[in-house]
Amino acid sequence: MRRVLVFGLVVGIVDGALLGASAALGWTWVAWAALVVGLVGAALVARAVPPPRVARPATVTLGLPLRDAQAAEDPAPATAADSESAPAVVEEYPVRPARAGEPTPAAA
Repeated sequence: MRRVLVFGLVVGIVDGALLGASAALGWTWVAWAALVVGLVGAALVARAVPPPRVARPATVTLGLPLRDAQAAEDPAPATAADSESAPAVVEEYPVRPARAGEPTPAAA
């Protein structure tokens, strides 16, 4: 990206100075040539811009495990019969009661 900025700065300053000087001195053919060179330089700067990077999605866990240890060890797919016979695994985390004036975890 630095290359694009430097190249654009050089094209802008050099061509702008050439265009301004030739217009001030009354050299119309040089001014037209500087205008065309400036447009070509701007197109080259635009083509030098690298393609955007694709953002990779990040995994957000919010501090909780993604799955419990038993599910990680047992890769067998669950069926409807398994879910009726086996009790549901519920992980409980100790929760301290909120004091008066203290924000709740949902509000924080």
